[in-house]
Amino acid sequence: MQTVFVIDGGAGRAIAAIPALLKYHKNNPDDNFKIVIMGWDTFLWGIPELQDRTYSGDTKGVFENVFFNATKIVTPEPYRVPGYFKQQLSLAQAFDVEINDATDHSDLGPPLLVLSKTEEKNAANVIADVKAQQQKQKTIVIQPFGRGARVDRNDIIDDASRSLEVKDYIKLVKKLSVKYNLIFFGEQQFNVPEDTYTFKLQADLRMWAAIIDSSDYFVGVDSVGQHMARALGKPGTVILGSTFAINVTYPDYFQILERDNTVKKYSPIRISGLDCHLADRINDRCMEFTDSDIESIYKQIVQDIEKKVK
Repeated sequence: MQTVFVIDGGAGRAIAAIPALLKYHKNNPDDNFKIVIMGWDTFLWGIPELQDRTYSGDTKGVFENVFFNATKIVTPEPYRVPGYFKQQLSLAQAFDVEINDATDHSDLGPPLLVLSKTEEKNAANVIADVKAQQQKQKTIVIQPFGRGARVDRNDIIDDASRSLEVKDYIKLVKKLSVKYNLIFFGEQQFNVPEDTYTFKLQADLRMWAAIIDSSDYFVGVDSVGQHMARALGKPGTVILGSTFAINVTYPDYFQILERDNTVKKYSPIRISGLDCHLADRINDRCMEFTDSDIESIYKQIVQDIEKKVK
């Protein structure tokens, strides 16, 4: 028997699928299963049970050597699991439903990333450079913009309302920079000229995972960074807009902050494009904060750091 699991979508989905894949490995010792990940196969490097079973979708010969020998091909789609879109299951649990046909998720482990010694050393060097430049004791990695963010002239817009507004991001990092070293996690196109408070560098996602691991704390939105932080056991705060905590993040682990009295609607991604668009209209203001909101977010981040980071 050879099952092939095809994992597609964003990088966070790849990390969230790892616990269910490890569970499948444990429960199906006779299945010589393979994993094909569209773009994010490197996240499984270093995991003994999964590394040698994992291929990029762009690997030469993957059709002849992997798919052609399959007895079953499974493409898990957690967004189409009713328990997920009804806010009853997390992303990892929905993958467990799809991969393991599970109703009991008590044996599902947390996300996992395994770093190499070289990655850890390179990240430690980055943190040393940041500390030398910013001269604070503790270091925060902050990811203010999600996957749906785009540059529109001189502004950054996220039609799905998962990213911080630029003005709110600048207010927040200005406050945080008084007490902490700050590293901006984002693509170069999202470098904001007004952001003179954070250390900036370009790195691949594995290197970013190592930098998060070497830092003291993570602040982010609904994007890949918070999945990395959870997989590496790093404390953090996740600021949510249009999405729901039980679905996309780890409310039993992170501090979750949202705008007070937010009215939002689930966006049925990968189910209905029009309904997604209509939900985005309802959710359009979910990530707009007042000055007092930003002050509250800042204070709650500081309190969480003082409680969790020694």
